[in-house]
Amino acid sequence: MAIVEIQLNRLGINSLELSTDAVDVSAGTALHIRFVNHGSPTHATLRCEASAYTDFTYENIYVEGESELEIKMKEDAGTGSFDMQVITGYGMRREAFTINVLKSCPVAPSPEPVIFPEEPVAEPKRRSSSLNAGAGKAVMMLIMPIIAAIIIVLWQFFSLNIDGLAMTIVVYLIMLAGVIIAWHSAQ
Repeated sequence: MAIVEIQLNRLGINSLELSTDAVDVSAGTALHIRFVNHGSPTHATLRCEASAYTDFTYENIYVEGESELEIKMKEDAGTGSFDMQVITGYGMRREAFTINVLKSCPVAPSPEPVIFPEEPVAEPKRRSSSLNAGAGKAVMMLIMPIIAAIIIVLWQFFSLNIDGLAMTIVVYLIMLAGVIIAWHSAQ
């Protein structure tokens, strides 16, 4: 029995990890896809274009904890392969694995599915740079409100000789810059 395990939300919100890059499935049998969600309930979408091998095309699954989906291969499917896309985070995260359809069962037994450890052993390198970027965004989000607060305090307590309308415009521009920075950091 061919199994692919998909880990959701294990390394962060909308994170997506696949247990394999490719899996072999015999014609007339089924591929079992097991979802394990480590966070809040989420939607996961499976999609492929493989009408020569399976009747499956698209499924949107609401995963609360663990869930399993069975994808049957056609009895008369020839030997070949196709890609299965896995999508989470409303399209933000996408991964794919290859399904190799074989005409007959392979002689060697299929390997056991990879079971992920409870805690990640090492943080992926691509994620460490995003953590540093996230810290920089957090600092940028704090700078504008702090500057605005300092200007307001100076204006109120030291009675700067600045026209009230000009000061209001400056404060609103600084607040607008903070909103723009927050909006960009959300993307």
